[in-house]
Amino acid sequence: MELIPFYSMLGLSVITTFMFLIWRDKNKPAFNILLKAIASFSFLTLGLVCTFVNNNFNYGVMFILIGLASSVFGDMFLGYKEFKNEYEDGALFAGFASFCITQCMYLVGMILLYDFTIWAFLIGSVITLVIVLSEKLMKLNFDKFRIIVCIYSILLMTVLGQGIMNFALNGYTLAGLLFMLGFIFFAMSDLILSFIYFRKESKDVLTTLNLLTYYVGQILIATAILFI
Repeated sequence: MELIPFYSMLGLSVITTFMFLIWRDKNKPAFNILLKAIASFSFLTLGLVCTFVNNNFNYGVMFILIGLASSVFGDMFLGYKEFKNEYEDGALFAGFASFCITQCMYLVGMILLYDFTIWAFLIGSVITLVIVLSEKLMKLNFDKFRIIVCIYSILLMTVLGQGIMNFALNGYTLAGLLFMLGFIFFAMSDLILSFIYFRKESKDVLTTLNLLTYYVGQILIATAILFI
């Protein structure tokens, strides 16, 4: 297996991610969207490179790639929210919708690759219930976004549960480990994001943690394709 294209694209993904984290400027939303587009497109390209290098394209991989592509659109919609105009709420709804598609694609891909376990859905439902019931305790205010937040949370946490249970039930594989870690980082990112959007915690450290965990998660998910 010739790994030079993989290592080259992995390095480029890491570099573009850190460029975005370091150079983003809250006073330059258009510039931020450009950097974010480059960083987001890099993990999609990494997934495509891993597919090409591994030479093991199948329906499961196809759905994972579609999920990565949908994430790029979600990133752009959420990036537009920084303009803080009358379309801000619409951009957030569109971002949630795109990431709902992402999680659906990841779930279908994982089911095709590893089979479905009901424990994944139970884990997703229980975690979502805890989040919704803890809204007041965590001083969150989902308001008009409550329904789509619940839908997205169930999908996100079900994918997380699927990743965990696949690794637990099918034994150790590098692909299974990378998928599980990728979904864990993805879920951590969105939990942090909930405090930024629904608790109005605008501290730069939270934004940096949100973006860092998100890109680490996506890079891990894309890299997992290489070892399927």
